[in-house]
Amino acid sequence: MTFAAVTYVSLQGRDRVEGLKLLNDMLVPMLKVQPGFQSARFLASTDGKTGIGSVICDNESHAQACLDTMTANRPPEAPPVTSSAIYEVVLEV
Repeated sequence: MTFAAVTYVSLQGRDRVEGLKLLNDMLVPMLKVQPGFQSARFLASTDGKTGIGSVICDNESHAQACLDTMTANRPPEAPPVTSSAIYEVVLEV
């Protein structure tokens, strides 16, 4: 059974290019080495105000570790997390 670590962030007033650089240079490498990591998707609302990070892991404890990576010790330039949670993946197509 797989689980997703999901975070919502505020992108208001953020530079998109700098945000992608931060994801690619810092967050993605940290997530890819986490035990149980399977995949990740990062989304931005069409109005540019909200970002969503969804990381799929092989079990709930690994998803929690990924969530901790995404929410703890964020650099000052990272967009603020507005909410986060662990979800059970019930269907993938």
